[in-house]
Amino acid sequence: MKTDRNVIVRYASGMLGGQVVAKNWKGRPYLANRPSFPEDREFSEAQLTQQERFHDASAYSVGLIRRDAVPEKYEHEAKKARLTAYNIGIRDFLHAPKIREIDESNYTGKPGEEIVIRAVDDTEVIAVHVGLRKDGEIIEEGDAIMDEFNAHLWRYVTQTENEVPGTTIETLATDRPGNVTAAKVELL
Repeated sequence: MKTDRNVIVRYASGMLGGQVVAKNWKGRPYLANRPSFPEDREFSEAQLTQQERFHDASAYSVGLIRRDAVPEKYEHEAKKARLTAYNIGIRDFLHAPKIREIDESNYTGKPGEEIVIRAVDDTEVIAVHVGLRKDGEIIEEGDAIMDEFNAHLWRYVTQTENEVPGTTIETLATDRPGNVTAAKVELL
């Protein structure tokens, strides 16, 4: 039951009388029936894994709050979504960044050329690392720089001369909780 104006439940949270749960969702107070579960229920391996991930996500968010280290980005996202920074921290922890594109079209193997990576996250990508390999050997590697006007674009400027065919461009995108996503493209 949605309750917008009731002063009694506006700030309530938790179980009331063993029968009703008071909670907030998107900044609005709600009352709900107490959840009931079978006593003999068993969780699948996937459910247990997800419970553990959620437990770790909660610990991450609580840790930020306790250390008074909640990122401004979380506060901003929370206000926009009518959630709490705690909720945004959990969401960010549970979702790794995605590398949508590695644009090597301007790369001809010369120093000073640009490789552009499009990396996205539900909150923000904080780092993109680029490595160039050939025949299993590292040719060069380093951090890409976030584009000045588009936070989804990261630019890496090459440093060394290289024969392009057979080169692999490997990228790692990292978000604030430390989730890392890898992608690579092989140049023919």
